Amino acid sequence: MAGRTPRGSSGARCESAVTAGPRDDSGLATHRVDYAVPVPKDPYRWVTVAFSTVGGGAPDDELADAAVELFDAIMTTFRWSRE
Repeated sequence: MAGRTPRGSSGARCESAVTAGPRDDSGLATHRVDYAVPVPKDPYRWVTVAFSTVGGGAPDDELADAAVELFDAIMTTFRWSRE
């Protein structure tokens, strides 16, 4: 995994196209984005956030790209807080 992560953190971002599985009724491939971010002050715990979209029917179409951009924008607002 490599790429952008939420601001101020070390972590990983992975992006891929995943083909439909044999049990998938839709038969559509998906565009998937995964973030893995370490929990502050605990080197043994990580949080993963995943997003998947079929877009307009193809994992690389304009709608899928726009949805991934929105998810990435949302992830830039990810912050840890103590409550």
